[in-house]
Amino acid sequence: AIRNILRYAKAEWKETNPEWPAFKQQTPFGRLPVLVETFPSGATFTLSETMVIERYLAHKFELYSNDAFPQTIALIEQYRDQYTDVWTDIGTCVFGKDESKREPALQGTKHLVEKHEAALKANGSNGHYVNDSITYIDIAAYSLINIFRDLGFGDAFTPENAPELNKLIENVKRAL
Repeated sequence: AIRNILRYAKAEWKETNPEWPAFKQQTPFGRLPVLVETFPSGATFTLSETMVIERYLAHKFELYSNDAFPQTIALIEQYRDQYTDVWTDIGTCVFGKDESKREPALQGTKHLVEKHEAALKANGSNGHYVNDSITYIDIAAYSLINIFRDLGFGDAFTPENAPELNKLIENVKRAL
């Protein structure tokens, strides 16, 4: 999602992949990703943790919505955090090689689709979670659904099972 937010915003950025674990001590918390923003003055701002970086960039590039009410921001973050819940089980299953997480992950994707399809319909079936333009959650959902599919957890996200989410995916794909 971080890369896609930067692409969508047409930001100038460069991805680097440091030697690991040698670089670990140079990060704020010994983990990746790390965002290093360099200002025209030469000063830098360093930020770590995926969700924090995503939310920082969403604010920076005004991707919370054109109304930016606290309630709208909370809805966007609520939807985003539900993807994190599913990602936790998928990641544990795939990367932690814990097959006991496969069924919870599959059930989690089905539950997510059910709830998010309803939310997208409630917003007018326009392929956006809130209002009628791309926001942070649209880009994050696009990014994560593609990852879920790549990791073998895409059955719940077929056009037949998730027509509203697939509208969203097409909207974001065109915008990137």
